[in-house]
Amino acid sequence: MNKIPSFLNKYLWDVKIDSLDLDENYAFVIERVLEYGDIDSFRWLIKNINKNKIVEVLKSSKKISPKTGNFFSLYFDINKKEVLCIQKPFIRKQERF
Repeated sequence: MNKIPSFLNKYLWDVKIDSLDLDENYAFVIERVLEYGDIDSFRWLIKNINKNKIVEVLKSSKKISPKTGNFFSLYFDINKKEVLCIQKPFIRKQERF
């Protein structure tokens, strides 16, 4: 079982971090770190998870915001047309008040 360090607990607030296995739950961890993480958590992610897995999750996730998807598509040099969360059906209009 590949454990997740406790300093990532603040990004995984709704689960018991001790019960997560990085090999099995990598998509969940990647989504949370990309969406909410800081530079140290991102550095940990890059060191501990294969770049291809990170890119795969970035391309297919519906849980990553368009803003985050756009940023990391630039970082990883991914065509924006390949990033699902940036595509129009997943971008919600903000309501005006």
